[in-house]
Amino acid sequence: MSAHSPDGINRLVGDFMDLQEQWESDRENFDWRVLQELAQRGAHAYNEGAGPSFQALALDGMRHNEFHERFLSYLLQAGFNPFHLSSAGSGAAEIPVIDHASLAEAAESNPFSARMRSMLMDLARKHFEPLVQDVASGMQASAAPLFPAAKACAESIPEDLMQRIAPELVGQVGAMPSRQHINPTEGYLSAAEVEIDNSRRPYG
Repeated sequence: MSAHSPDGINRLVGDFMDLQEQWESDRENFDWRVLQELAQRGAHAYNEGAGPSFQALALDGMRHNEFHERFLSYLLQAGFNPFHLSSAGSGAAEIPVIDHASLAEAAESNPFSARMRSMLMDLARKHFEPLVQDVASGMQASAAPLFPAAKACAESIPEDLMQRIAPELVGQVGAMPSRQHINPTEGYLSAAEVEIDNSRRPYG
């Protein structure tokens, strides 16, 4: 079963929820290798053109803890590109595969979220270096191939780096449409999304 098929995405979400429950019930004996294997299977499950990505369903809007922090680390090790832009449905605007704005907001009060954001900022320096070089060579920033991603993911780009790319974007909220605007009839993750939504509450 492909991780990029409708059933594959739902299976990944279900596996993630099962592992989270296992970790919650017995943290000391949890086998992190199983979570790492899931990250390897789902690192590129962006759900192109059909709905929210697997990574968004697993991480966006959550009260982050060690489980989420490790999962993001494993995803990045497996090749996940958090700055990738994807359309959530036919005719929908392209948005980042995870919500950088909500992560930045969570990072203000949650140390796990703050470390997760730091991971993305570290990666941003390497990922957007070609854009920095384009601008340094005289190209208009908005004409560079990586500029749409930089603008949409601005909350995860270090301020000094953004100053070199587009100073006018420093301190601004990224141009990402609200995920509430996704048309649920165009996706196929309704059951998985309900399961994720039900989990969006503080851990006891």
